[in-house]
Amino acid sequence: TISVNDALSHDDFDDLQDQTINASNTDDDVAGFTINELNGSVEVTEAGGTDTFTVVLDAQPTSNVVLTLTSNDIGESSVSSPITFTAANWDTPQTVTVTGIDDDIIDGEQGSSITISIDDANSDNDFDSIPDQTVSVLTADDDVAGFTVDQLDGSVEVTEAGGTDTFTVVLDAQPTSDVVIALTSSDTGEATISGSLTFTPANWDTPQTVTVTGVDDNLIDGTIASSIAVTIVDAISDNDFDSIPDQTVSVSTTDDDVAGFTVDQLDGSVEVTEAGGTDTFTVVLDAQPTSDVVITVVSSDTGEATVNSPLTFTSANWDTPQTVTITGIDDDLVDGTITSTITLAVDDANADDSFDAVADQTVSATTTDDDVAGFTVDQLD
Repeated sequence: TISVNDALSHDDFDDLQDQTINASNTDDDVAGFTINELNGSVEVTEAGGTDTFTVVLDAQPTSNVVLTLTSNDIGESSVSSPITFTAANWDTPQTVTVTGIDDDIIDGEQGSSITISIDDANSDNDFDSIPDQTVSVLTADDDVAGFTVDQLDGSVEVTEAGGTDTFTVVLDAQPTSDVVIALTSSDTGEATISGSLTFTPANWDTPQTVTVTGVDDNLIDGTIASSIAVTIVDAISDNDFDSIPDQTVSVSTTDDDVAGFTVDQLDGSVEVTEAGGTDTFTVVLDAQPTSDVVITVVSSDTGEATVNSPLTFTSANWDTPQTVTITGIDDDLVDGTITSTITLAVDDANADDSFDAVADQTVSATTTDDDVAGFTVDQLD
């Protein structure tokens, strides 16, 4: 409005009417919001790693503006929502925290996105038509293909008497297809296992039990160490597991074979006569030697009974009984029935060392006299 100031103007202008001029003021404020990725990108990890970005309005609203934030893959990343700007704090950036979500799948680095949208129903109408914006997120995988072997009591120990022991195997991460694990004994003469293990995407984290069984042999071989190889079968397993190295489980098998020999008096006793009568008994080893075992057989009275000696057992014939023959010796003495002793002993110098400490054994032999007291008269003519 333009008016004449009468008090300061010539009287001729006092009666002039006021005039008005219309003026328009163009607004330069535009509804919107700005996202700032502080380090240039949003990167999180499955191990609970977080990253942030900020959001701020581009202009002052007349009422609240509510922004919703939504992850398109809540299995990889998550955000808290919503955030609210007021007419007072509209120009103060608010921080959004993105959190990586852990899974058990070996899926490598995964991309997802966070969508930021105006909540029209709860926001200043000037902001209703503002388009959504998105922030890309990368989630680093923390799952590594592998498997864990657990020897439950710290070792695997079995016995030749059919003793068993166990260990367990479980995958370290979830496969996308089956994983087959082969089990191989390095010495099936000492320890055996059965079959293989198959893990699926459903049971991958359930430990499976492997039973190791001791195998009986006849050798005196002490405690023997062997191993079980635990191996991924590449051709029929999830490819992520193909390069996983083998693992081995050490096994000790306790021997149940004891050096010794058994004497069997077939009819319960050994009895011979001076008239050349014979009797027998047998000898057999109790366990398989790794080299020959020589047993000497000695009579305490070779004037009453003799024996065949020595006996030689090998690792091939150790379990075949050998026969000892006792022969009565004739004399002219009227000495009645005489008892002698047959001693069987391991010849240490010519025997498997494991038999050196085996104790001697004895067999009693009775020799029946064939001499009768009397005299003979010979009338020569």
